[in-house]
Formats: sequence, structure tokens, C-alpha cells
Amino acid sequence: MTDGSSTVPETPPRSGSAANAVIRPATSEDAAAVAAAVEALLIELGGERPSTSALEEGARKLAEDPALGILLVAECEDAIVGVLAASWQYAVHVPGRYGTIQDLWVHPDWRSRALGRELILALVRQAIGLGVPRLEVGLPQESFAQLAATERFYRDNDFTPLGPRMRRLLS
Repeated sequence: MTDGSSTVPETPPRSGSAANAVIRPATSEDAAAVAAAVEALLIELGGERPSTSALEEGARKLAEDPALGILLVAECEDAIVGVLAASWQYAVHVPGRYGTIQDLWVHPDWRSRALGRELILALVRQAIGLGVPRLEVGLPQESFAQLAATERFYRDNDFTPLGPRMRRLLS
């Protein structure tokens, strides 16, 4: 676990729109910034936070191994202002491979500028290029204050309800 302090990445430039940000695949050099962004997301969601080193290792693995999924960052003036992490899944019911958005975070100063939409569109282009026919995302817990806005965001980006998900922790 972390020490409980917030690690929201440094405040990026405040001016501009999504057009001012460059969306690109993350590299292992982005691991610390991606980990800080995901930690900020988990704080906002009220979720459990793994250690910073575990988050950085996860970011490195996803950035380095395209078979696992894709890790995209939105960058403006050398600051990470958005992150999208998706993993590739394989299922009988789809059938075949599909993608699951695991993390989508946009710096608070960059929200409502279509950056989240641009990250999703970049993922869609990558998925289509790989022959992946379907993307899914799990919504936050019902106790999340911004759940309705989050659901509306995904609906506005052509996602449809699929039903609630559950988990079982094994350790």
C-alpha cells in the first residue's frame, strides 16, 4: 500500500484542448507518470491502491508487451495529462479476442476537453487494426459520486450497458 498521500501528477498546462495533446503509446520510461496517474484515479474512485512500485511494474509490463494489451498516454508540453490502459482478453462467448479498458484517467484540469474521447478513439483504431471486434469497460462501484456522469461518458462514446461485474480476491 501507499503511504496515503495523494500523488496526483504535477499540474499540466491549463490552456488548450485535446488538439494540444499528443496521444501515443506509452513506453517503459512513462511508468512512473502512468503509476501516479492510475494512483490518482484509484484515489478518486475510493479504491484500494497497490504500492507505487507495483503500479510502475504493471505499467512497464503493459507498455513493453503488446500481447497483454495497450497503454496510451496523452501528453502536452512533456506532462502526462491522460492515460488509457486496456488489456486483451480471449473468450468463447465473444467469440475470440476482445479488449477491456482497465484504467482511463484524465487530469482534472484537462477534463471536458474531449481528451478521454480521443484516448478511446485511439484505442478503437488500434483494436480495429489488430482485428479486435469488441471493447468493454467496467464502471465504478455504485457508491462513486460521479457514476452517472461516467456512465453517460461511455454511452456518449458508443458503449452500451452489459451488466454489473463482480470479483473474488484470491490473496
